Amino acid sequence: MAFLRNAASVGFATLASRILGFIRDTMVAAALGAGPVADAFVVAFRLPSLMRRLFAEGAVNTAFVPLHAEAERRGEGEAFSDQVFTQVALVFFLLSALALVAMPLLIELIAPGFGKGGGRVDLAVALSRITFTYCLATAVMVVASAVLNVNGRFTAAAYAPALVNVVTIATLLGAPLLVQLDQEALARLLAWSIFIGGLAQGALVFFALHRAGLRLRLVRPRWTPAVRRFFLLALPGVLTAGATQVNAFIGLIVASADPGAVTWLYYADRLYQLPLGIIAVALGNALLPDLARASSQGDRQAESGILSRAVEFAAFLSLPAGLALIVLAGPIVSVLFERGAFTASDSSATAWALAGFAAGLPAFAGAKVLQPLFFARARMRLPFVIALIGAIADVILSLALFPVWRQTGIAVAAAASGWINLVLLLLVTWQGGLLQLDPSARLRLPRIAVAAILMLAAVYGVAQVMESWLISGQPLALRVAALALLCGGGLIFYLVLCWLFGAIDRKAGLRTLLVGRKPKAGL
Repeated sequence: MAFLRNAASVGFATLASRILGFIRDTMVAAALGAGPVADAFVVAFRLPSLMRRLFAEGAVNTAFVPLHAEAERRGEGEAFSDQVFTQVALVFFLLSALALVAMPLLIELIAPGFGKGGGRVDLAVALSRITFTYCLATAVMVVASAVLNVNGRFTAAAYAPALVNVVTIATLLGAPLLVQLDQEALARLLAWSIFIGGLAQGALVFFALHRAGLRLRLVRPRWTPAVRRFFLLALPGVLTAGATQVNAFIGLIVASADPGAVTWLYYADRLYQLPLGIIAVALGNALLPDLARASSQGDRQAESGILSRAVEFAAFLSLPAGLALIVLAGPIVSVLFERGAFTASDSSATAWALAGFAAGLPAFAGAKVLQPLFFARARMRLPFVIALIGAIADVILSLALFPVWRQTGIAVAAAASGWINLVLLLLVTWQGGLLQLDPSARLRLPRIAVAAILMLAAVYGVAQVMESWLISGQPLALRVAALALLCGGGLIFYLVLCWLFGAIDRKAGLRTLLVGRKPKAGL
């Protein structure tokens, strides 16, 4: 099935970007630790990152794809794309200008705890004014990526976010060669690297447009019915498709009162976003065009087949990934980050937050599969209301759990809100007749769950035996090898179980995704 091949392509690109992101994060953690400077840098990095994730992975794509399909049928696809590009760029420019002026107030709103001392406010404002200019590059990237996606070209847009990581890593490697910098000066240099990486992203997607024979132009803004409908759909899509990002910012606001908690949550979020990014971004971007096409043609059988394969794929990856991150949170965080200014206590605090986030991973992935059912039909209201309920639950639970469990309470609150979101989506889609899994999916899903649980038991047992190899006193090479052996062995064990249980296609298996052969019945 074409969308699975597209999902695999986007997934591998996302994996490459996240691996580079891990390398960047380990270097930043060693350089800045988890103190006031690190907290300020995390807030400054979160702001443009939130904008990119909400619009690049959410509102623009989900609103653009179904409306572009309609415009194409009328022969107005290019004119619609140009109008959206022009007006999105204008909106981003105005928002960026307003944010730069009002940055002190914005920092006070999103990190109210910074005002309690430590000098974090002034530094966060200065860094955020630099990094927020990245949003101008985002305006270019999100529309160009959406145009590439609707034309079946996913690779360039998926690899583009990796360029920020590449530039930041190069900055961290080159800075000590130029001059001896203190932490604040290094943080400012890193903030500029984010802006430069954003420019590189925009250049890459526009080059991909040119190679594909496509184009986007700035034109005279016209408030056409199609553009008006685009913005009406995009506004609720900001929250609907970006629920996990909104939850992360809610956690940041609450955690800002506890020095170090912002940084601990950031690194935990980065870790659980690796599998979520591969699953959610890949399926969300690759699934929507096919669903929109099937929906516009009224082909319910095609819709059912596409959705069934997507549900299988999401469960196949998210269940074992979530369970493994819960069990191996401590060793993973310690091996990846515990060095330099990042201490053992920082590792422990981050690991507890990671376990909390990981408990919600299957729910976040499931929501990313179900939301395109509504987006493909340009019906944003229900998923918007459901996401709003989840966000409200996250706020309430974060405020209730933070005084008791600190950063772990915020992570647990985010996971709980994710499950609330998924359950409500399931109820609505099931009652509305939108969720119709084929017999293959109904047969394989329980088998995937059993294989994941057995893998969990095996990984937990082996981890206890290998505990002495993973502790911080051992050589780094031994710890990395032990962690790789543990994770790789768990993955192989899980794949073998899925193969034996018939949870994946015994004839094609994962080769379908890796080499692009058309599957007969599923994975």
